[in-house]
Amino acid sequence: MNWALVLIGFALAVFTGSALASLFAAIRPAWTARRKRLVAASVLPAITAVATSLGMLFVATANHGQSEQMEDLAIAAVMTIGGGFTLLAWIGGVVGATLATRRRRG
Repeated sequence: MNWALVLIGFALAVFTGSALASLFAAIRPAWTARRKRLVAASVLPAITAVATSLGMLFVATANHGQSEQMEDLAIAAVMTIGGGFTLLAWIGGVVGATLATRRRRG
């Protein structure tokens, strides 16, 4: 896998976490800073986890033809890559949301 893809994914996760933390600060001022950070950081990983699940479901239900034995390997690959990007999105979202809330306080 190209490392640029990982770096771009992390940068997008940081940006998304930061943007969502700022949005939640504007539309939900009653929430605590910790709750805003947690919700902002968990939106992108939730979307990534749903996309990974849909990808696994697609592989499992697709017509494989003669290469039926490769289904387990394909599902494992989709799960590994999707899980990695879900973790990357979580870490990037936490970093972005934390930076956004610190900027707002200071």
